[in-house]
Amino acid sequence: MRPYSVSVIIPTYNRARFLPAAVASIREQTYPCDEIVIVDDGSRDDTAAVVAALGPGIRLIQQANAGPSAARNRGIAESSGDLIAFLDTDDRWLPGKLAAQVDLFRRDPALALASADMAIENDAGVRLVDSNFALRGLKRYFEDLAGTRIPEAPRRLLEINFINTSTVVVKRSILEEIGSFDTRLRYGEDLELWLRIAARHPIACVSDVQEVRVEHDSNVTRSIEPMLQGYVAMAKSIREWAGPQMPAWGVDPQRYVAACLADLGYWYFSNGRMAEARAAMAASFAEAPTMRSVAYYAGSLLPAQLLRLLRGLKGQLAQ
Repeated sequence: MRPYSVSVIIPTYNRARFLPAAVASIREQTYPCDEIVIVDDGSRDDTAAVVAALGPGIRLIQQANAGPSAARNRGIAESSGDLIAFLDTDDRWLPGKLAAQVDLFRRDPALALASADMAIENDAGVRLVDSNFALRGLKRYFEDLAGTRIPEAPRRLLEINFINTSTVVVKRSILEEIGSFDTRLRYGEDLELWLRIAARHPIACVSDVQEVRVEHDSNVTRSIEPMLQGYVAMAKSIREWAGPQMPAWGVDPQRYVAACLADLGYWYFSNGRMAEARAAMAASFAEAPTMRSVAYYAGSLLPAQLLRLLRGLKGQLAQ
């Protein structure tokens, strides 16, 4: 008898061509799932026809476009497994993924969430990254942990989000306790949820690559500005509920928000949008004064010709 039933949630929007490979990777799991729930978030392509051709064992839910968080939340609400696994349409799992993660829950029944390493390919199947953990300097760390609880997980997540959504398996009871994805957030909503979970419960990671992420034109962020704005909103949301806890994680809540505002301000500055750069840097300074916010605020006041001259000098000095 299997210790846990598993529901797999796939949100999709105009990516029907990737669904067969994603679903095939679920069906190839050595630890079979109990249901596959595909939430079509208002697609205008042939998603429904493609899903129908994939055969039995798939439930298709269709809704008006509301974003990936709302689609995942709908899938969670309408599924029944003890464990919830997420898989984005354009990703796929290796055959042993669920078995490796279920083994972590067997070994430590108090675990709330299990993640894993991933590789990255392009649309042509060319491997771009063999290991996300290795790329981020975390491979040896997770190998040494060997699937046990991650110490100081909230602090580590705030340093770098090492959890990719398509690697996650989480207990339904945990999501019922703390809530699902925050639909107000358009970027960073995954990190915000992992952090909410890790703030209350132990989490762990399989150190091996168990997922392949496929990068293509439609899933690589095309606009940096809304992403940076989204990260500011995410940082403020995290501070709203975690502010009192963050110092214990080694993170100053004001400086965390200030850094996100400064990143946004720097992007405006680099793109010559000086009024917006000043506003973002002033907001960053108000949160937590830093030399960076002061320097770029001052730089945004300089004439464009002088800025070009200074940049030219900086480039020459760097040679």
